[in-house]
Amino acid sequence: MEIPTARVLEDGEIRAGIAQAYPFRWFGGAMGILPGMEADFRVTELLNTEISKPGWENYGHYKDKALDLKYQILPESKLLPAIAIGAHDIHGTKLYKARYLVLSRQIFPFDFTIGIGGNRLRGKHSISLFDKLDIFEDYGIFGGVEIAAGDRLNLMAEYNPVEYEKDKKVVVPEGASSRFNFGLRFKLCEGINLGLSYQRGDELGMMLHVQTALGKPLRDKRPDHPLLAPVDTTPFRERNKKKMVDQIYNAIYRKGFRNVKVYTDGTDIVLEFENTRYLSDAKAIGRVLRTAFFYSPKDTRRLIVISKRLNLHVLRVSVARDVLSDFFQGKISPPVFSKFVDVKIADKKSKDKTGYTYSVKYRKKDLFLGFKPDFEPYLNDPSGFFKCRLSIKPFIKEYPWDGGIAYARYSLPFYSDISTSLPPAAEDAIRSDLVDYGGKGSTFDRLLFEQIGHITRRTFGRISMGYFEDMFAGIGGEVLTFLGDGKLALGIEADWATKRRPTSLLQLEDLHAHSLLANAFYCLPDLNMILRAQYGKFLAKDEGWRFTVSREFDTGAIAGFWYSITDTGNLSGFNRDYHDKGVFISLPLEMFKTTTDTRRYQYSASPWTRDVAQTMRHSMEVYGLNAGLMPFKIKHNIKELRD
Repeated sequence: MEIPTARVLEDGEIRAGIAQAYPFRWFGGAMGILPGMEADFRVTELLNTEISKPGWENYGHYKDKALDLKYQILPESKLLPAIAIGAHDIHGTKLYKARYLVLSRQIFPFDFTIGIGGNRLRGKHSISLFDKLDIFEDYGIFGGVEIAAGDRLNLMAEYNPVEYEKDKKVVVPEGASSRFNFGLRFKLCEGINLGLSYQRGDELGMMLHVQTALGKPLRDKRPDHPLLAPVDTTPFRERNKKKMVDQIYNAIYRKGFRNVKVYTDGTDIVLEFENTRYLSDAKAIGRVLRTAFFYSPKDTRRLIVISKRLNLHVLRVSVARDVLSDFFQGKISPPVFSKFVDVKIADKKSKDKTGYTYSVKYRKKDLFLGFKPDFEPYLNDPSGFFKCRLSIKPFIKEYPWDGGIAYARYSLPFYSDISTSLPPAAEDAIRSDLVDYGGKGSTFDRLLFEQIGHITRRTFGRISMGYFEDMFAGIGGEVLTFLGDGKLALGIEADWATKRRPTSLLQLEDLHAHSLLANAFYCLPDLNMILRAQYGKFLAKDEGWRFTVSREFDTGAIAGFWYSITDTGNLSGFNRDYHDKGVFISLPLEMFKTTTDTRRYQYSASPWTRDVAQTMRHSMEVYGLNAGLMPFKIKHNIKELRD
């Protein structure tokens, strides 16, 4: 119903739903973005309020967007209740602004909630502890109880102090005839709940919520057990080394890895490969080590893995065979094993390997075909609140040589109602003419070539040229260096771009833009969070900062947001003093499959389409390509080597 509780979504959990109690209809989504922290996005539709001003005739009812945050200070324990603080509608119009402190305590089958709230949750009666010292005079009390009436049914009652007649936008001028709301919630199946309620003393309501983990597989996975094979520990002097490295090569190749190469000097065994199988690079390295372990002689000194990207050396992992044996058998724990394994950034090229025995030349699979289903929402236009385009985007990727990739993707929209009643965008618009690119016309939204390579062992460079996206073509490049164990990376990037003509295949406009940005990345391994800061000149010639925070969850899904602070003095209209912002998610393709896959689907959303703090949309960046193979990442996920 309407009062908050001290419960929060689990880390990485998401909830989406719809609810109604006339004249309010709520569309909402929430996510556990950090341990103990929940973010909620909500659209409130006012069913008795139409917008009829010129240009808005088809918009329908008034709709308000809101962002809520809640943090659970203390989880519930045997002795103490759960305690949380929160704020409603923290950005934008703030029509339904509120702040609160709330406690929840379960004494089965009852779950009690009581809290104090300010602003909209204050109600008529403030809290006064002393006659002359009203330190809580801006706060009121709210509360409720939930009763578990069975495995699937919960009964609810709450005291809701909201004075609807005092809302900033009044839609219930008579106010509530009762402060008490009553309801029930029924679990239809795991993660899906249906609710009915009686609210404000005179209104029936209902709700439907779906809850799950972001990126949770929709289908059961096929078994993918570690390799189990007879162990051949025959010493080197009694083995045919060529036959041995070929056996290891074939076993690794059959696991689905690319660019495999195996060689030995009769003391160590070196295994080069590229992970094209698992989202976790640590798991992939563990599978390669386990494979080599089964076929390696007992007098092998060290097993050495070189993990690659685009056939470029990135990471080197080296471990003694007997230590690896103890780790796989569970005789030593991951923290102890971590002390004996050597993990570092790899050399640019293999050192002179004269006298080594090599496996057969690895088989190349240079051509990849696929498609991406795309959903592009266009929200809050005066001509209609919700519009969208649905497309199928087949693509082809070719890897002609080390570090090189040619990429073509063709957009085939099969539905689009994107249009606007707003005046045409300015001729020098960077992104604010987005609606012009949202029609049903088919076009290449990617047609480019990119080359990534080593500059030094720790420094990588990228050059890109072609049609980067549906709005821009051009040339760009970046240089990025990884410092220390890779948690920190610093670099610079630049793009020179020409605007593409809407609804055309490859034609260009006479609008040119460029950007020059410094990049800094820092990873917080315990949260699996990446902080990114960019400073410099953006495509609209505004200068300043753009900050991005992203986090990868246990399912492999990534969620994040960005926010910009730039000097918009050279811009006009709605671009002036605007801070670009938005959210994005990256869903692993394997959540829709029965097998593992390293590919992802990327989606983003921004509340407004503006020209501020805009950058080129690149299909590949140095950090995103290589960050998963930095030493700190493997060390932090060392236990996955045993998966």
